[in-house]
Amino acid sequence: MADGPVGSADRDGVRVLTLSRPGARNALDTALLAALVDALADAVADDAVRALVLTGAGEVFSAGADLQEPLDTAGRVRRMELLTGAFQAVAVCPKGTVAAVDGPAIGGGAELAAACDVRVAAPGATFRFPGAAFGLPVGPAKLVGLVGLGAAKDLVLTARTVGAEEAARLGLVQRLTPPGGALDEAVAVAAAMAANDPRTVAYLKRQFDRFSGLGDRVAAEADGLLAHAASGGDLSALTARDPKLSWRR
Repeated sequence: MADGPVGSADRDGVRVLTLSRPGARNALDTALLAALVDALADAVADDAVRALVLTGAGEVFSAGADLQEPLDTAGRVRRMELLTGAFQAVAVCPKGTVAAVDGPAIGGGAELAAACDVRVAAPGATFRFPGAAFGLPVGPAKLVGLVGLGAAKDLVLTARTVGAEEAARLGLVQRLTPPGGALDEAVAVAAAMAANDPRTVAYLKRQFDRFSGLGDRVAAEADGLLAHAASGGDLSALTARDPKLSWRR
């Protein structure tokens, strides 16, 4: 299915994009993220594609950003540009998006899943948003609209791992499946989206974005992440831009 870091396969109007670095637990390195951004753009531009599914090869959705990738400051900024670009492309995609999660979705992997319209999870799926543990200001933008303020704070500020059933109770996961069933169910959900009028779907998604403020939240978080990467991880670079975000008040 994959001849590169991102596999692509079409199923009756549904394009399945597979994060495919199984030897690295589908960790998001620069090459994979560049391929993903291109694949997302191609899918949006292709009128034959009416919905998308994101999944991971093997038994992991994605372990998040590849912490083993050797990068200088410019490389870290470039990877962050691609990572935030992927988040934004999924979050404001005019076509329906579904994440098929079977196994861990951690950090950037969890963020990609959270950016989708719907998440489908098998029993072995887990989610973790560890930005606070790694000094990365990421997590609130997508989660606050999915699970509510209190649950979003719980997940982000503790960086704890939640399983599929708890994620469903919180509203992070919309469909639970039997073992091994996440991808087939995600394709079925995407096919139901694809069966609808594409112009109406795109308009409804713009309405959801307008009413929820998702696109603005994701863009604001992306700005902070890019400034953080460019500063070498200095949070004061963010608070200097917006004193309201300072922790010294």
